Amino acid sequence: MGKVIIKVVGSDFTCGKCINALLIATRVAKRKNVGVEHIEAFSKEGQKLKVLVVPSVYINDRLVSAGDVLGEDELERLVDEALLGNPGAGSPQHPRP
Repeated sequence: MGKVIIKVVGSDFTCGKCINALLIATRVAKRKNVGVEHIEAFSKEGQKLKVLVVPSVYINDRLVSAGDVLGEDELERLVDEALLGNPGAGSPQHPRP
């Protein structure tokens, strides 16, 4: 089992969806004892991830949501998969645009 990091990429604190995505990620990270990072979309790391829409959520640098806010249950399920080291870990059940 490797280290799991949830990354939430957002524009700034005027983006309501970005704030909600970060709050949900923080709650899930705390429950699952994993890392969480907030990344500005226009930062060097945001550009490296090639973010096209915000919020974007990554688990271990794999995009799991773009332009939408995952529910806590869905994000927790994806984190659990990543913690178990499943090959599909971090892949959303229903990919988002």
